Formats: sequence, C-alpha cells, structure tokens
Amino acid sequence: MAKQIIFADGNDFLRRDRLAIEPAAWEDGLRTDAAPGTFEWWYFDAWLDDGSTAVIVYATKPLRQRNDPLTPVITLTITRPDGSKLGATPLLYPADQFKAAPDRCKVNIGSSWVQGDLRHYELHAEGKELAADLVFTGQAPSWRPGAGKTYFDEALSRYFAWLVPIPYGQVEGTLTYDGKTHSVKGTGYHDHNWGNLGLERVISHWYWGRAHVGDFTVIFVEIETGRSHGRQKIPIFMLADKDRVLVDKGQSLTLKTADFQDHPSGKSYPRSLDFHWQASAGTVHVKLRQPRLIDTFSLLESMPRWKQRLIRLIANPYYFRFNAEMELDVKLAETQAVEHGPALYEFMLLN
Repeated sequence: MAKQIIFADGNDFLRRDRLAIEPAAWEDGLRTDAAPGTFEWWYFDAWLDDGSTAVIVYATKPLRQRNDPLTPVITLTITRPDGSKLGATPLLYPADQFKAAPDRCKVNIGSSWVQGDLRHYELHAEGKELAADLVFTGQAPSWRPGAGKTYFDEALSRYFAWLVPIPYGQVEGTLTYDGKTHSVKGTGYHDHNWGNLGLERVISHWYWGRAHVGDFTVIFVEIETGRSHGRQKIPIFMLADKDRVLVDKGQSLTLKTADFQDHPSGKSYPRSLDFHWQASAGTVHVKLRQPRLIDTFSLLESMPRWKQRLIRLIANPYYFRFNAEMELDVKLAETQAVEHGPALYEFMLLN
C-alpha cells in the first residue's frame, strides 16, 4: 500500500506552526537546525533587461547531501546576454562561516550574504571571478500554499516546506563578470525551501514554473511522488492580479505533457505543457510552447567522482530549465483575460 501524503491546508495546520493566513517575515528566517537529515535553501533569480540572468542560492548543504552536518554552500550562476553561462559550480564553506537569523531572512555564508523582510531584499554573492550585488523589491503578494508544508507520513514528522516571499518583483544592482561590473535592472523571484527528508526517496520528479504577464503573476507546480508513495500528484497553483491573489488552491490543477524530446543525458523532456485549473469559481489555463533549454546539469556534479559513479548505478538525477512562450487564459467570475508572454519553468528529475 502506498504511503500517505498530507498537504498542510486549513486552520489546524496554520495553528500547528503558529502561522497567520498571510506570511510573516520570520517565516523566511532559518527554519531548521541544519543538523544531519535536514536541508534548507534560499533561492533568488533575476531576468535582466540587457539579456543576462542571475541565479543565486544560499543553502545549508548541497541538495543530495542532507545527511551531512552543516556544509554551507553558495551557488552563483550568471548567464551573459549572448546566452553563455558562467559559474554554476557550488562553492562549499566551513560550518563556522555560516550564520542565519531565525526571525527574518539574514543569511551569511563566507563573504556572501542576503537580508530582507518579504518585500525588500538586498544580497551580495561571490563566486570564482563572479559577483552579484542586487536589490529585489516585491510587486506581488508574498505567498505560501496553505501552511506551506507537505507531510510524507501520518505522524506529520517528515515534511517538505515552501514559502514564496517574492513571486514577482523588480531587481536592480550590478553583476560582475569578465573582469567588469555591469549595471543591471529587470525582474526577479525569491523562494525558500526546507525539510527533513531525502527528496529523492519520496519524489520522482516535479515541474515548477512562474510568469508575469499583463497584470497577472502565476506560479504552477506539479510534483509526482515515487513508488513508495504511489506516484501521487501534488498540484500547487497561485494566480495574482496585481496585489490581489485570485487563486491559491492547487487541488484542482492538472497537467498534460506531450512532444517529448530526447536529451544526451539519457533523459527526455516535454516540449508541450498544459496546466489547467478548474473549480466553481471558473477556469485558468496555462499553455507552454516553444521551450528553449537554457540550463541543464546533473545533480551529482558537486559530489566526488567516485561517489557520482556509484550513485549512477542506481539513479541519474537531472535538472532542466526552460524559457517558453506562454498563453494565460483566465476565466473567473470577476476576471476574464487572455495574456501572452514568456514563462520560466524547470523539470527536476530526482531519480
């Protein structure tokens, strides 16, 4: 029999974690003790007007090394306007070079740092001959799905948690690469994840994406569990119109994929994705086409080569990231619109 999944929705779960309906700044502070068995990361990405991008991740340890003691890591990836990528190799630091506050986002790893309050964030990140100094200002409401946790046991002890302080925001600052400092501005996103279980043990893969078109901000996710949990689907969905959340219940979301493309890694990915949300309030359809592969890598890259060879005997975890053309079709009682524009999404295979 497949193991049970419990999505933390409803007032009982809010009270359990002392949460209000609206997220509070302390929720973006340190949520684990960084001990063996836990993981936690703060993720930022920026899409800039000059065509460059930046992805910055502050983490307590590499994703597949949750059973290690505190092993702080910074990942800084900069993509030049011509599409060429710099960085991406995680940089590990000694445990004594990590500090994080529990009452707000204030994280220091080596000489890199980030601080903010759900609405406004400032960060500095350093890589090998790279640096990012950016300010993020939220333009859409901070959000979490329900109480922000999915439990993978009946005792409510094993969980994966998610908070989105900035679903969509403005970004400005500088990126340093190729020996020069470039002034940049554009748009960005920030989320925060933490938990105490091996994601590769309970999750097969997920599709996650986001976009801002017209006045709408949308986040769309489908997680599929592994065999131990019966290949169950975990849908998550948020639609906001300016500063008002229109839809925040994902249970009515479905995903159809088609037109799979083979990849040299031995994996394949769909070139056609349709997320469809339907409830008594109406329907929302997210149509993704013409994806452009902008990043791909093995999740084993940060491990020693001998360990990579051993794990590949049983698993080949891989990550794909795309920019695609999106059509957003909103048919709700008080809001009806069709918008077109770019969307960012990822396909994460944990096995």
